[in-house]
Amino acid sequence: MYFITPTMSIETKFHASREQITAEEAEIDAARGNPAKFAPLYNRYYARILGFVYQRVETKDDAYDITAQTFIAALENIGKYKSLGVPFSAWLFRIALNELSSYYRKAKVRQSINIDDTQVVDVLTELGEENSAITDARLMKAMQQLEPSEIQLLEMRFFDKRPFKEVCEVLNISETAAKARVYRLLERLKTIYTELQ
Repeated sequence: MYFITPTMSIETKFHASREQITAEEAEIDAARGNPAKFAPLYNRYYARILGFVYQRVETKDDAYDITAQTFIAALENIGKYKSLGVPFSAWLFRIALNELSSYYRKAKVRQSINIDDTQVVDVLTELGEENSAITDARLMKAMQQLEPSEIQLLEMRFFDKRPFKEVCEVLNISETAAKARVYRLLERLKTIYTELQ
């Protein structure tokens, strides 16, 4: 069960050029040899990971704690990181999702989803619906009937506005599988949404 609430808009930028990814790989190699060299990666991604986590928990304190755990785990496991041609952030987001899952299990709390009006409009547009107070409320109700893995996919693709290349990296599936899952999810959501009329 999810607790869905509106929130402020969080600006994100996930695309990276091949040159940026290559430069980042050099920073990752440096961090493997010297943990102090992890600072540029931490500084670059801290705000994005915090925003990502904050959209999924109810308090700022929990968001800060989970974000800290994410970066601790990343630093401890940097030697295991393998570049797959996507930004380092995809790996960090996967760690953040694992930390969030651990938090939900340990704290025995409901997962929270904080979304803003723009994000609701994006999903409604995909469903072929107009934005209004009635359609917003119906969408929130429909989303509460989705499985955790479906919510996760919806969040990444529409709320975080991640490209399929990063969605597949975070979920450790192929890009084709990520696209197929998104389109099946939209069909399922549309069915649930329509039944609520």
